[in-house]
Amino acid sequence: MRFLHRMQTRRLPIVISFIFMCASIVWAARETGAASFSIDLDKPYADVLAVVSDVAHESTVKGTFEYRGEDSLDRAEFMENSRLFPAWTAGGKVFYKVRNKALSPSHFLNSNDVGTVAVRYVVQERGPNSTRLFIDAVFVESARHHGHPSDGYVETCEFGEIGKRLKEHDQLLAEVATGQEFSPGTESSSHPVETEAVAKQPPAPVPAESVDAAKTSDLERAIGEQKTGLAADYLGMEKLEAQARQLRSAEFVRVKADRAELKALPYAHARVVEALKKDQEVTVLAKSAYWYQVRAEDGKEGWISHSMLEVQP
Repeated sequence: MRFLHRMQTRRLPIVISFIFMCASIVWAARETGAASFSIDLDKPYADVLAVVSDVAHESTVKGTFEYRGEDSLDRAEFMENSRLFPAWTAGGKVFYKVRNKALSPSHFLNSNDVGTVAVRYVVQERGPNSTRLFIDAVFVESARHHGHPSDGYVETCEFGEIGKRLKEHDQLLAEVATGQEFSPGTESSSHPVETEAVAKQPPAPVPAESVDAAKTSDLERAIGEQKTGLAADYLGMEKLEAQARQLRSAEFVRVKADRAELKALPYAHARVVEALKKDQEVTVLAKSAYWYQVRAEDGKEGWISHSMLEVQP
């Protein structure tokens, strides 16, 4: 309760209402090897693992800083191992993010020296759509090698970034799925087209009284087929016009890096579809805060970091 009170009095900028995964948070006692923050997510293990890996590879530690006016600690590095934590023996995939030579970083208890800030992430698969995430942060002084645990704020902010990216990932997948199902120009009603097609039909010839019923039926069937054909032509024209409008409004960007990897998913460690070369032009299909979904000149589609691209002049 004291910790929750501290969170309220400090007015944390992270509101954990976005935990849309029906998750439960557990603040555990700091025992040997135990994490201070754990949460169960109703998300596939692969999705959570990819997002946590991306956050662990980021150069920023959120929820701590060296100087007033800052809200994070930069120049952090990804590590596969760290001796600043007790050995983790509970299973799962473990990531580390480390920032050396940090000067009295905030939100670590009694930290008033130069040392190293480290964050540990552990991802465990619990079921087909259930994943458990552990986060722990510590500051270790360089001189005395004395460890200072965080007050919980660092772990909360790091999870805030993970939760934001998980939600963004879901929104992107939903938008892509919607775009595939409802392509531009296919949602318009057919009634106006049919009305226009009928309006352009020549008046049906009035059969002479001597024409028998069989010939009248054949004539009506021929007129009906003509109406259907004209309506289909108009629908085809509308579709072509919609595609032309989409092409005119499409955004083209150019690869500015010497080599840029086109990913199957918007994650740094996702499968590589192909490697793009510098100055290669691609078409933007969708955007997020960090990634663009693009189509290459050979027709292959995938995701590429926005930092690898530049807008065409």
